[in-house]
Amino acid sequence: MYGTDSEELVGELRKIVRTLDLHSRWLSKAFALTSPQLVSLNQISKKEGLTIGDLARLTSLSCATATGIVDRLEQRGLVRRSRNGRDRRQVQLNLTEEGQLLCQRRPPLLQEGFLRTLEQLDKPTKEEMLRSLRFLAEMMTGMMKEHLPGDFSGGGLLASGEPEPPLNVQPSPEGFLESCRMLMGDGDGKSARSATAADAAPGGCQMHEIFTRETLEARMSADMLASFLHENLKPYEDTEMDIKAGVERALSSEPGRGGFVLMATKEGATVGALVILKTGMAGYVPPNLLLFVAVAPEHRGCGVGAALVRRAQALAGGDVKLHCEHDNPARRLYERMGFASKYLEMRWSHEPGNH
Repeated sequence: MYGTDSEELVGELRKIVRTLDLHSRWLSKAFALTSPQLVSLNQISKKEGLTIGDLARLTSLSCATATGIVDRLEQRGLVRRSRNGRDRRQVQLNLTEEGQLLCQRRPPLLQEGFLRTLEQLDKPTKEEMLRSLRFLAEMMTGMMKEHLPGDFSGGGLLASGEPEPPLNVQPSPEGFLESCRMLMGDGDGKSARSATAADAAPGGCQMHEIFTRETLEARMSADMLASFLHENLKPYEDTEMDIKAGVERALSSEPGRGGFVLMATKEGATVGALVILKTGMAGYVPPNLLLFVAVAPEHRGCGVGAALVRRAQALAGGDVKLHCEHDNPARRLYERMGFASKYLEMRWSHEPGNH
């Protein structure tokens, strides 16, 4: 049995974790970013050419976690990796133009408000809090060093030859709260939500963001996704071959191509999917085309389709266009979500009779 004081202390730490989790969920809905991603973007914006090791130290994260976050930000087109001209092994991080725009309109970090409140406290109170938190941090890092394998304790070398920051590295103010959130579990003993965890959707579903073919293949093949979309788009559907071509183009890393796929799952089964294609244009032609969105009939009417479209709008980072038949019932949903019929679409078919 643990003492009452110890249980109360853990309970207070869980309150911090829950606060961070709520803030992270709000960020995910409003900006399609998690707290660690936003903190990392903020640090990269402050210093050009930041390395993964630098980012890990500034955010009090492991290099593996920082690398995963940068991978996601790069897939979103917010961060760009480049090689150091003097040391080709060293990878430098910079914001893309889209990343800079996002940083300019980003909401205040939760840590920024926390720091402002701390500044209002008197010096003895802050010193007492600092002593307690340092002692807590030493307990946690000591416990991890004791129970984890040596190669997880930090202090090694990255593939680039850059040193991995050790566990007892002094935390930065902006990274401390996020580190607490990652270390603590919730009241049911489950681990805290990670930076790459699937996001909740209505109806008990989970939403998954897919930017590469490899990530899609880990869940289902492109053929299976095309079949799902074809079946659940009826009576408004393209051929499975055309749908698969759209999916593969959206997940292609070739120049002039790209986009992403969103999937909603329930108990491991796919119940909804959406495909966004990057057009490579801007202005008179929107930079994003919503190619397909479909929800299985038994899950319609509970907000899954709307959740997919909202997440796509947040992830797109720009205007989105779509094609919708006049008699399609989904048209009312699109109109409620801000889509408008500004133009009348007209097509010319490239057939012998039309030449």
